[in-house]
Amino acid sequence: MTRILLIRRKILAAGFLIALIVVVVFISAATRATPSIIHYPGTFYMAHTEEKVIALTFDDGPDPIDTPEVLDILKENNAHATFFVLGQAAKEYPDLVKRIAEEGNEIGNHSFSHGFSKNQLSEIRRTDETVYAAAGVHTVYYRPPGGLYTKGQLAAIKTNGQIVTLWSIDSRDWLNPGVSKIVRNVMSNAFPGAIILMHDGGYHRVQTVNALEPIISSLKNQGYRFVTLSELKTADTGLNSTDNGLK
Repeated sequence: MTRILLIRRKILAAGFLIALIVVVVFISAATRATPSIIHYPGTFYMAHTEEKVIALTFDDGPDPIDTPEVLDILKENNAHATFFVLGQAAKEYPDLVKRIAEEGNEIGNHSFSHGFSKNQLSEIRRTDETVYAAAGVHTVYYRPPGGLYTKGQLAAIKTNGQIVTLWSIDSRDWLNPGVSKIVRNVMSNAFPGAIILMHDGGYHRVQTVNALEPIISSLKNQGYRFVTLSELKTADTGLNSTDNGLK
């Protein structure tokens, strides 16, 4: 009996060790992985263009600390971006929503509560109404929280007049990997027509703010110009393609 127990313990220990190795390898691979294009047919995740234009996008704001800092950096560098705001935050900080629009940036829709509600249309409408009340503009581009949606939701959202917008470069700033890593994630994957995913809300985005200036400077040195999503859409040469959400 003692021998059997020892064998069982050895088997359990070996199994635990194997499981631990698998988890470590998975986490290590996930943190090292380069940002990949996140797309689905019928969504807008990039523009087909040889022109060196690129779109910065910020999710989860507006935030009273980070959004003003992001706006200041954009203004200083004569760059524009698209802000996917949450309705709840927009309702709490309408002056920031107004400032985003007044400084030549675009406002996108990121739902009202950042919840994964089945009725995304209701969240989109509430956010759009909040944005219009604050800045006098309607939202055209919608980014579902986490980039998650069903085929049925995609069809309903498009019928409602919104363009479901994802991204081609994930800065992975949501992991707080360090400023240099965020910069490297963007710079090593940049290409004309790309949409960059970043965040100006959710919690204090110190690393994002500190990474923004180096990203803008480095891309400018490579000849890139920063545009809103509507401007990126205008530059697209693949307007007849259903795969980029622009048809």
